[in-house]
Amino acid sequence: MSDFEMPTLMMVSHGNSGNGGDPAGDLARSVAPDWNGPVAHGYMRSQPSFPDQLEALKRKGYANRLIIFPLFFSEGYLVFEELPRALDHAGLGDAVILPPALNLPGFDDLVAQRVRSVLARREWGADETSVFLVPHGLKTLTEPLPETIRFGQQVGRLCRGAEICIGNIEGQFSLADWRDLGSRNKTLFVPMLAGGGTHAREDLPELINPRDGEDIEILPPIGQWAELPELVLAEAGRHVARFGGLVVPLGPTGNDIRADHMARTA
Repeated sequence: MSDFEMPTLMMVSHGNSGNGGDPAGDLARSVAPDWNGPVAHGYMRSQPSFPDQLEALKRKGYANRLIIFPLFFSEGYLVFEELPRALDHAGLGDAVILPPALNLPGFDDLVAQRVRSVLARREWGADETSVFLVPHGLKTLTEPLPETIRFGQQVGRLCRGAEICIGNIEGQFSLADWRDLGSRNKTLFVPMLAGGGTHAREDLPELINPRDGEDIEILPPIGQWAELPELVLAEAGRHVARFGGLVVPLGPTGNDIRADHMARTA
């Protein structure tokens, strides 16, 4: 099976912070060995830009069958409005947009498994541990986003006994107030971030501001977890059907992308 028979799988993230890494690129490189087709990446707010990368894929002939994974941990404007609009503007409205990381099937299990693993390794009881979900947030927030609250409830059901809290890097509830938000004497922080940029390297430690004697652990940003590529590949694979040696990319309706397009343009 040649690479050209498979759709292009593209990772898209908010942005990188210069010397803070390349989260979309890192994820693309992680999935590439297990995706028998072209893999690309781009950013909505930095370089290489998502629109520019779409044009590059078009020039190479890799954009006719395109699957996009948004490396985002919220359901905001960029994912559900700007990203589809950029695809439409590029003439690629047939592209499949996978759920953002927060909504990937199995994502709640992934986070819960990591939490339970830390509790076992540290010999912490769930009933003595506050687990802080740490999304980027928005400066305008006066309370956590509904999707983060919903996700926290899912994780709480899978980590019975643990106290699930939310502390945004920007907006309320602020991570800076974690000592008031949590009530347990052991604290595990789960950064819902794409990579190791400024927020992870500088803002997170500054907001947590660990003190001597505090029993805490800070996990790496979820976008860097080795288990994430497997979830992305599994969801992307649901949009590809194989018939003998033929690979057929399936659109959002579950139908062949090319057949849908031909029917609309006939």
